[in-house]
Amino acid sequence: MNSLKAKDLINIGIYSALYFVCMALATFLTGFVTGLILPGFSSLFVPGIVALVAGPVYMLLTDRVPRFGAITIMGLLMGLFFLVSGHFALSFIPYVACGFLADVLQTIVGKARSNGLRYLSYLIFAFGSTGPVMPLWFMKNAYVASLTRKGKSQAYIDGVFAHISGPTLIVCVSVTIVGALLGAWTGTMIVNRHFARTPAEA
Repeated sequence: MNSLKAKDLINIGIYSALYFVCMALATFLTGFVTGLILPGFSSLFVPGIVALVAGPVYMLLTDRVPRFGAITIMGLLMGLFFLVSGHFALSFIPYVACGFLADVLQTIVGKARSNGLRYLSYLIFAFGSTGPVMPLWFMKNAYVASLTRKGKSQAYIDGVFAHISGPTLIVCVSVTIVGALLGAWTGTMIVNRHFARTPAEA
């Protein structure tokens, strides 16, 4: 009864594609806006804006596929995108790890029906999108080596790290938390209003 079925896998693919679209749109818009207002700071805000925009997709996935494995698969797919799209080599790990941890929590939510745990589940998942930016703070030497292998100039590398510091790390984490909680709340409202499951579907 609790194992994923063919229909579930199709739904996971659809919602993962929608999540990817939200992620790409949020990344583009954040880069564009911060490029005009705060050049060089887009990496601080991207995870939070992604979490805000993609919250409804996550909540809809957990409502339509309330079985263990759904979130793990979506996290794996998002991580694979980072892996094959030229990001830092280890950028995929957070989405895989966060997807699994969020899935474990969501399994508990399926039994307890706790919105608090559901929000926490999404908060954990949302930190998967920090994969491309967290190495800027915690793996600087490896990141610089990666950029050098790609032929990036020293001026480009200096620009990437120009605003990387302790305070900006706090900003990045804080924005991600706020974005995830707002995204979870918005997603819950949208699902409850427009996509409520009937007793026959539950």
